[in-house]
Amino acid sequence: MFARLFPIVLLANHAPVFCQVVAYEANTFPEDAPQPWIPNPACDPERWLDNGWFFQHVEQCEPFPPPAGQQESFRRYLNLDGFIGETEFFIEFRVQTDGSSSEMNGTAPTGLAAGGFTGVNYHFTVARNLVQLIRDNTLPIVLVELDPGVAHTHRLALYGAELYIWTIDGQVFDSGVPEGAYPTSDSNNIIWWTKSWFLPNTTKWDYVRYGRIPDDGSGDFNSDAFVDVDDFYFFQECRTNSGPATDAGPGCRWADMDQDSDVDAHDFALFQLAFTVTE
Repeated sequence: MFARLFPIVLLANHAPVFCQVVAYEANTFPEDAPQPWIPNPACDPERWLDNGWFFQHVEQCEPFPPPAGQQESFRRYLNLDGFIGETEFFIEFRVQTDGSSSEMNGTAPTGLAAGGFTGVNYHFTVARNLVQLIRDNTLPIVLVELDPGVAHTHRLALYGAELYIWTIDGQVFDSGVPEGAYPTSDSNNIIWWTKSWFLPNTTKWDYVRYGRIPDDGSGDFNSDAFVDVDDFYFFQECRTNSGPATDAGPGCRWADMDQDSDVDAHDFALFQLAFTVTE
């Protein structure tokens, strides 16, 4: 068993390569990531990397009058990733902003949208102490208060046209039968952004991830049929955030290999036994 541990430890910090998951981990700028995002900046916003976080600072800019000053967004198309028609799909992002909720009418200070020109859409707008989810202009807007000054993990789990589940930090805040499936050929892109409408803000992103929901207890985060160092990159995170007697949450069910609701040393031992050395 211990012989299997050495390659995991030696390669734990390498840049992971993913199969059925796209993961931006904020250790480089989004457009330079192994799976790059298409940038669209406006008015030269400030941006930098620091200790695994991607920072964006935006404010009003001359000579343009408010609203809508500096902003920067990033986009990917899911048809290029092969996810069209996936019936078990997740989107997860972890972000913190000091932006005011008064900016939300201008889709600021920050957020993420999944959808397209037609079809099903999910639109998150995140402020310092509030987040809203809009699924359609004809449906009620869901508002959830956030603890300010800390990053929060937003996760959307989609099961075809049968079910959607929206969680924040592992807690379910909205769920039900969606208007239709996502992703589809006419609803096939994801975009995330930081924006100044009237006020400045500084926003930092820990990660943005999406892909096939991994099987519970599989140890295979990226659903490539191997339990390997790319999965260990995320197993470490789940073990740190869960631990003995702490619920793993929806984003770490795959790492709970003994199916007792947490991710601990017992799961690590099982992960080692399942570990496959790949080229």
